[in-house]
Amino acid sequence: MATNLYLVFSKRPESVSAADYDRWYEAHAQENIESPGFLNARRFNLAPATGNPGPFEHLAVYEYEGTQERWRTDLDARIESGDVKLPGWFPQIQFGSWDCTPASGLLTPARPGR
Repeated sequence: MATNLYLVFSKRPESVSAADYDRWYEAHAQENIESPGFLNARRFNLAPATGNPGPFEHLAVYEYEGTQERWRTDLDARIESGDVKLPGWFPQIQFGSWDCTPASGLLTPARPGR
């Protein structure tokens, strides 16, 4: 079965240090992937390669199987119960999220002699 990606772009609030945001997000990503359906997560610092840098400075990439509703329902319940704790400055984070489902099979480089 093909896996799906959930991309979460963010920019920390100016009142939060980069080190504090990094520590919090590392723990938060781990909390997130404890919900059923998640396979793994990886975080990235964003730096513009060309053109407009855009509003975000951080990317969390989550790989999951099945539907988004599966882990979203569990994660929302865990947040509501207090199992997942969000800091007071959480609403100040700028977010942009995308749910990505495969549109094709996996492409690989052509190898000579094949």
